[in-house]
Formats: sequence, C-alpha cells, structure tokens
Amino acid sequence: MKIWRLILAAALILISPPGGWAGEEVSTEVFLPSADGRDAYDPGAAYGKGIFLVAWQSGNLADGDLRQGMKYIGDLVCCRVDKTGKVLDSIPLVLSSAPDLQERPRIAFGGGVFLAVWHDLRNEKDWDVYAARITPEGKVLDPNGVLIAGGAHNQAVPEVCWNGTHFQVVWQDMRTGKRYEVYGARVTTDGKVLEPEGTLLVTEKDPYSRFNPTVATIQGGSMSLLLWFGLSNNRNVPIAGTHLVVDGKIAGGPVFTNAAFFKSPGGQYGQFPASMCAGPSVYMAAWTTGIMYGRGAAANDAHGAIFKPDGSLEKMFLLVGKGTKDAPRINNPRSAWDGTAFVIAWDMHSGSGNEGKRSWPAETVFVARVSPAGEPSTSQPISGSGTSPAIKPAVASDGAGLTLIAYEKHPATGDVPIKIGFVTLAGKKRSIQQSE
Repeated sequence: MKIWRLILAAALILISPPGGWAGEEVSTEVFLPSADGRDAYDPGAAYGKGIFLVAWQSGNLADGDLRQGMKYIGDLVCCRVDKTGKVLDSIPLVLSSAPDLQERPRIAFGGGVFLAVWHDLRNEKDWDVYAARITPEGKVLDPNGVLIAGGAHNQAVPEVCWNGTHFQVVWQDMRTGKRYEVYGARVTTDGKVLEPEGTLLVTEKDPYSRFNPTVATIQGGSMSLLLWFGLSNNRNVPIAGTHLVVDGKIAGGPVFTNAAFFKSPGGQYGQFPASMCAGPSVYMAAWTTGIMYGRGAAANDAHGAIFKPDGSLEKMFLLVGKGTKDAPRINNPRSAWDGTAFVIAWDMHSGSGNEGKRSWPAETVFVARVSPAGEPSTSQPISGSGTSPAIKPAVASDGAGLTLIAYEKHPATGDVPIKIGFVTLAGKKRSIQQSE
C-alpha cells in the first residue's frame, strides 16, 4: 500500500527502461484514479488536440448475495492526461452508468472530438453496441451513450477509427441467430448514426462465422481497411481476410484471405483479440497467439503483419523469438503510429511468481517499435510481475514521438483495487516535456 501511495504521489520522473532504448525516455508508472474504489479493467486510449483520453470498465460484480444469482455493475469512465503526463481529472468522467455491464471501450479522435464505443448489457438479454462523444475539454456529450446497433442476439466487440470525415465503427453481429457476421456504421461528429442498426460488411454461408473485426484508415486517406477473423472446419473456407471500406460499404471482394489452418493470420483456432492501426503509407495489424485448446493452440508463426494501402499483405513478422518453435505467445496487442514507427504493446508470460512451493506465470506488458517495412525492434518490459501482473495494454500517440501506454495493473494484495496504470514514451526526436 505504501508503494502505491508513493507512485501516486510521484512526479513524472524520467528513467531509462530496463535494457534501455538509445534516445528513448520512459516515464515513471502513474495510476489513474479509481471510480468509487472499484476495480478497473480493459482500457482504451486515443490522442487528440493535445490530450490523451483513457477509458475503462469500472467495476464488475455488484454487491449482493451470490446465492440469489449474479448481479453486475460495470460502468464506463475515462480520464484525460496531458502531454507532460499530468492526470487532468481527479475524479473520472462517467461515460455510462447504465444498468448491468458496459465493457471493452475503444476510442478514436477526429473532427475535434473523441468517440468511445463499447458493448453493453443494459437490456439484460444480450450485448448491444453503444457510443459516446467526449470533448478534449472533458465534457461527455452523450451521457450513457447512443445506440449504434441493438436488436436480437449479440452485437459486440466494436472497434472504431476516424476515416477523415466520419467515425467508422465495426462489430461482430449475431442478429441471424445462426452465426456471427461483421457489420459497420458511420457516426458523425454531431453524434448521428448514418446507418442505424448497421450495414452488413462481411458474411459467410452457414455455419461459418465472421468475427473480431478491426479497422483503421491511412492518415489523410478516405478508405478504411477492415481485418476480420473466423472459424471453420472446412479447409476451403477463409479464416481471415481484409476488405476496403468506402463510404461505410465494402468496396468489392476481399483483398487478402487466409484459409491455411496452421498459418497466421487466423489459423484453425483463431487469433483474437486482434488490432490494427495505420501510418501515412501502410497498415499494421497484430493478433493474440496465446490461445490454448485441449489438443492444440493458435498458430504462432507470426504476431503481426504489414498491409499495403490496397489491403494486400506486405510482410508478416514476429515481435519476439526467431521462429514458431521458440516464439513466445502474446496476448492483447494494441498499437499506434508515433510519426516514425508503429509503437506496439502486448502482454505475455515472463518469468514467474513464487510463494513456498507454489509458482505461477508472471504477466507483463511489453513494448516494441515496428518500422513501416515490418522490422520490429528489441522488445522491452513496461510493467508487471509475479506479484503484481499487468495485462491488456492500450496505446495512443500524438504522431510526433510521444506515446502513452495504459494497462490493467493488478495489486499485490486483495485490499487494493485493480487500477489503470500508464507510462509515456518519448521518442528520439523529442523530450517528454516538449509541447506542440
């Protein structure tokens, strides 16, 4: 507890990361304030107009007698962080306090506002997709969110990007009751949903699902690239692919597909969650490989890929390890373009925690840079240990060398809530104290 108080009270003192990247500056770990002392989960982050916005799920199980059934209370909250690393909100801003659970916020910035999207269980039956706008000044323009897609069965796992004129939202959708399909909708900076309930983007014949979509737009472009995954017991059916999205609709057939059971992206057992971001000339996608099954595991031949502007595959790469046999398995990768390279963070097992005769894997957040040509740097640990794990990073950058990495940080003792921690990285061309 004393250590946490010291960290919370500490100023942003620059230190070198373990092993050090030449010319890099990494801040001391800082924690965002808890909302009503609740546990914090699964952050999302974006940058705009001099502000980093970090959102997360606040709470999970509600108070009550478990013998009478599970009750949930998972709100969505956020805080702003300026470019010096100062937390601007002493009490988190509330995005949604609707009944039941709101989970997995993802954020984009464009047209002067942030848009946060999430899946929501307020109808107490199945997941729906909601969104809310937030200004850089800290005003929530859509308290409790606006409905993007609801109706029968699940609409879930949304992702969002700015396409130059609108926010492009994509999600997986079970409205048929038979299989997941990928839907999308555009949202204006005024909060208007241009395709109420969404437009069908990707589907496949029964029983093959399409899910876990992620989307990004090349800077200055008007087309977005959609990457989707699927599961199949038919080796002739693609299990991952890309499409270009123009004006909220798919522009023709798939640009890239993979139907190989034991190769990335996709693979027999799927690789999710996944994420994608874009620089000025290429896209970078990354996916989870730490998925284990009874008699198998997800493909582990690559952790990510560079895609060309037309959506075709340029190169796949491993972030750690030299090949399938020795490559560690990664989880929850997220990334952003920092002006010269892609900054990517993920969590994975690193070392172990020990107590007496017991031991367990230590979950740690790592970071690396990937060049536009798909060449990764040496990875570095950011946070996490056997006694205080760190997982589920979120990454945002100002596009000029300053990057924020937020993550879910679990305490060493049960009397302290799970918090959202973050560090900032300053690249070689600027100091963390510099401003625009």
